Amino acid sequence: MMFEEVIESVPNYKEFMYINELNESSKRLTKKYPDIVEFFKIGESTRGEDIYALKVGEGENKAILIGFPHPNEPIGSLTCEYLSWRIAEDEKLRETLEFTWYFVKAADIDGAKLNEGWFKGEYDTIKHVLNYYRTPSDRQIEWTFPIKYKNFEWNKPAPETKALMNLIDKVKPDLVYPLHNSAFGGVYFYVSDPCPSLYSKLHKLVESEELPLHLGEPEAPYMKKLADAIFYFPSFKEIYDFYEKHSDKDPTSFIKHGGSSKDYVKQVSDAFLIICEMPYIFDERIVDTSPTNVSRRDANLQGIKYWEDVYEFIKENFEETKNYLNTSSPFYEAIYRFLETFKPLLEAERKWAETDESLNRPATVSELFDNQVITKYYSMRIIGEFIRLLDDTVKKSASPSKKLIAAREKSYNKLLKINDEFQKEASIKVIPIQKLVRVQVGVALYAADFVQKEYRNR
Repeated sequence: MMFEEVIESVPNYKEFMYINELNESSKRLTKKYPDIVEFFKIGESTRGEDIYALKVGEGENKAILIGFPHPNEPIGSLTCEYLSWRIAEDEKLRETLEFTWYFVKAADIDGAKLNEGWFKGEYDTIKHVLNYYRTPSDRQIEWTFPIKYKNFEWNKPAPETKALMNLIDKVKPDLVYPLHNSAFGGVYFYVSDPCPSLYSKLHKLVESEELPLHLGEPEAPYMKKLADAIFYFPSFKEIYDFYEKHSDKDPTSFIKHGGSSKDYVKQVSDAFLIICEMPYIFDERIVDTSPTNVSRRDANLQGIKYWEDVYEFIKENFEETKNYLNTSSPFYEAIYRFLETFKPLLEAERKWAETDESLNRPATVSELFDNQVITKYYSMRIIGEFIRLLDDTVKKSASPSKKLIAAREKSYNKLLKINDEFQKEASIKVIPIQKLVRVQVGVALYAADFVQKEYRNR
């Protein structure tokens, strides 16, 4: 019952916290509980901002929770916020889970600040995509850990990744929980190791908050399913092998990132890793597994074709304006990397979709919805980033080119058109933030209990 009470006590958060608010809260916690809480620097961001960790408790086991592993994923920062205070205040909880907890509320500080425009107020799709930013693949924290595999070698960890490496090396954790979240769909999980005793607990946790499991297509074809909405945390090896098999090009020519947190952590300690992907909005069809009259193959090919059209739209407008664009803008780097890497990745997925025999069966309603509707939602985010690049450029130009103005208008109209279609095709429900944090908190508690009772003694 203790875990249930901890989960139910999550505050009724109405909005997300800014980076400065998170840091101020950590300082207050340290001041209030100096004997059991430590607030310390683990590194610096690309732009020179200090990255901090909170240490809470003195248990034998070690856990690292990572907020903002991607800058557009703020749910985990509130999970860290709540759990750090609750564990510091609750001696019985500290005794039950014999852990020393390390909370990194914001790993990607620079990127998080570029998303703060949608953190406050009610959720709105257009507000979200016009204030959206995601760090390019070659600088993403989760995907720039050093790795060497076959002909590929990556030894360019982002400064933020180095900060996490410093913490991982120091702590040698037993549990690592990167606090990712998706945006639209249902809840799903990644685990580093099979853990059958956890599966039903994770499912019940989601069910208790009346949230949907994600039963549509996995994020990528190489994801291995362990149970409904629970997947094996892929290593760099699986990703590389998939693209080597399904692409006509050498994967080293288009894979522009390194290893994941799992790849690195497993070299340092025999830790258990878990990820809980949480959406902000959902549609009931994401849990509908009844068959349709469309094959899974055709459904996937529809989604791929849609992404190809979006890619061509961005590419055409980028080419029209590239001589005028502000190359120092963070959005320039994001769009440039998208155009450089996305096409060969998509071509490999097309080859998979055309040849894999598992796609012969009828698509479920959720799989078809994933490819026909959720795809539109995610495409709006890249168009939103391109609009932000154009806006950045116009602001810094005394006399902006007519091509910039025209591309901005065309892109904005395209965004509105897609959103119009999306709103008509999707019956959106916005999920209360409290429910999302409750699930992530529950995952932390159950995963820690699993590590303590089963994983370390296996």
